[in-house]
Amino acid sequence: MTEILAKLLPLGLVLLMFVVGLRLEGRRLSGVFSQPRGLLTGLAVQWLGLPLIAVALGTALDLPGPVWAGLVLIALAPGGVTSNYIAHLARADLALSTAMTLVTTALAGITIPLGLTLTGAASLPEGASLFSISAKMSVVVVGPVILGLVLSTWVPKVAGWMLKGLEPASKVIFAAMVLATFIQNWDAMMAHLGAVGAAVVLLNLGALGLAAVAGRALRLEGEQTRAIMVEASLQNVAVALFVAGSVLQDPVLSVPALIYAMIMNVSALAQIFSGRREVVRAV
Repeated sequence: MTEILAKLLPLGLVLLMFVVGLRLEGRRLSGVFSQPRGLLTGLAVQWLGLPLIAVALGTALDLPGPVWAGLVLIALAPGGVTSNYIAHLARADLALSTAMTLVTTALAGITIPLGLTLTGAASLPEGASLFSISAKMSVVVVGPVILGLVLSTWVPKVAGWMLKGLEPASKVIFAAMVLATFIQNWDAMMAHLGAVGAAVVLLNLGALGLAAVAGRALRLEGEQTRAIMVEASLQNVAVALFVAGSVLQDPVLSVPALIYAMIMNVSALAQIFSGRREVVRAV
């Protein structure tokens, strides 16, 4: 099972990231980058705030080393595969959500290994370097996103046709990846469920709270704050699973990501409900 999963994870992630790229729309990003206060706030929450929360939780709850590292890993993961869609349903700033997904995904090959190294959460495999891991992640994560973005920008009709066919398949592949990793790590999940379950819930709540506070402190519009909340709370579990299993070769690191996959969907539903209610009140 472990060998099969190690071979299939990169292939599945390539397809998932290609679908993410197809869903991004370059023409919506110009305003976000020309007035970057919302984007910079969101990136600060995503890149600095979440890892610090994860480190603090791991230390406070005295999590075992691999599980603590897995919590930091999910905090370092880029925005989730469905975050832009959730932002749309939650009446958030879709352009800001798209920009955050693009930037965090494009730089994940650098930020994830660098963040793991700086926090001391995980050491690099023997014979591997920060550059080699970054290059490997860039090929699997960044390349497909850029290709999808190019298609969605220059040939949107073709991208739309491809998205219509590939998105259902990507959902099945993602579910299969999670299920296979879930089965492989069942014993580890049961052993650490009590401690890591509470840590994962607190990480998700911390992401939401930090994003909300940052948005209000910097007087961002409600739609911008909601977009940052969505992006910060919906992490790319597929990327975390890939790093844990294929890059760091320690499946136990996947445990927090698997639990987070369930928690963040509950969080997403709550944000959709809250966002729609706020829009109705404003009207």
